[in-house]
Amino acid sequence: MMLSKHVFVFITLFTLFFGACKKVDIQFGEQFVDNEYTQIYKTDSFSADVYTVLVDSFITSAKGITIIGGLNDTAFGKINTKCFFEVTPPSFQAVYDSTRFDSLSLILTLNKSYYGDTTKPLQVEVSRLSEKIVLPEGETDFYNNRSFTCFPTAIGSGSFLIRPSATDTISIRLDDAIGKELLKKLQTSSDDIKTSSAFIEYFHGLRISSSSSHLLINCTDKITMRLRYRKPGLYQLEEKYVDFSLATSQHHFNNITADRSGLTNGLQNLGVNNKIIPSAQLNNQAYSQYITGVVSKIKFPTLRDILKIRNYAKILSAKLKIYPVKGSYDIYSSNTLPPALRLSITDLNNTIGSDLGFYTSNGSYVSDNGNLFIDKLYGENTVYTYDVSDYIKQLSKTVGDDKSGLLFLPPANAHVTQFPRIIFGSKNHPTSKIVLEVYYATVN
Repeated sequence: MMLSKHVFVFITLFTLFFGACKKVDIQFGEQFVDNEYTQIYKTDSFSADVYTVLVDSFITSAKGITIIGGLNDTAFGKINTKCFFEVTPPSFQAVYDSTRFDSLSLILTLNKSYYGDTTKPLQVEVSRLSEKIVLPEGETDFYNNRSFTCFPTAIGSGSFLIRPSATDTISIRLDDAIGKELLKKLQTSSDDIKTSSAFIEYFHGLRISSSSSHLLINCTDKITMRLRYRKPGLYQLEEKYVDFSLATSQHHFNNITADRSGLTNGLQNLGVNNKIIPSAQLNNQAYSQYITGVVSKIKFPTLRDILKIRNYAKILSAKLKIYPVKGSYDIYSSNTLPPALRLSITDLNNTIGSDLGFYTSNGSYVSDNGNLFIDKLYGENTVYTYDVSDYIKQLSKTVGDDKSGLLFLPPANAHVTQFPRIIFGSKNHPTSKIVLEVYYATVN
């Protein structure tokens, strides 16, 4: 009876000391001389602090994507896009005598990526630039907040019902007066049409925009301004055309803005004077949609407490599990969860650093885009899982007030060309959570 009491007291003290830790039946290997004195434990008691961070600006030039449309997102704000670019004339040939103008149009090629409602037509407008596209002094790229002025009247518009699986191109009819002017320059061998640089001095470029607020679509940068004309043949007029193509990808960029002033979830408070908001001020949630200027940041402030565990030896491995907020996504629409999201190391300034990842068998380093499991039945166990062993091991060795964290991002390039979004909760959220599972060893 006395022995039972001692055992009960020992178990009670052991449980109180280790809290959420529990012994795991894993073969440790030969790291220690005598495994008889080695114990392995698993803990998920380390809390994660989460924040939503403002993205000031990002490069959108030379990304190969033309973004068209707008969308009212109840969580992230009113998204609006414009695309700016230059076109260059075809190689000059003196074959336009006796030709008659037919039409001028802008042809865009879809890449099948979209975000929003495709059951309603998308309104597209094309405007002619009234100033040249010029890089600011000392810079080599255009950012999402850059724009150039246009003439007040659009030179073309159209309403298109987009079927992402079936629609390959859209063609927007442009002003006949401009088409006739271009053909006249071809007929008269005008200097304005003989070289790309001369043509851009005359025709500065175009802007594509939209007044729609329900759909965003992605097109490639294969942009063609097609001038159709008729030329006398042996028996009848022959239909012909000549194409003006994208001049340079470096001067092709997307202007992307998000108006959060009408939101009530707390994101409306994000701004230049308030660039980072803890989840406690956002209903215990964090928001991530890089292309609209917000990204989630995760920190583990209590991780070094593992060093205080009696007889602690080392961390063996660590997994990070991120559960999205239930009801914040729809797996059967374009508002589904992004299939891939990477974790990038960041600092006090919230700059994007190196990605967490792994080496393949051929020695190349690959970013870990997470293993997404979707609970289609209840949605409660939908989770992204990451192996963060190396990062957590290094973080546990960091001395002092560490400012390191992880940014939750789409794969490289997709974060500035697509609109994947995710909302997840902090430790105080009722339906969402972040779990850090750490396996560690102690030596008696």
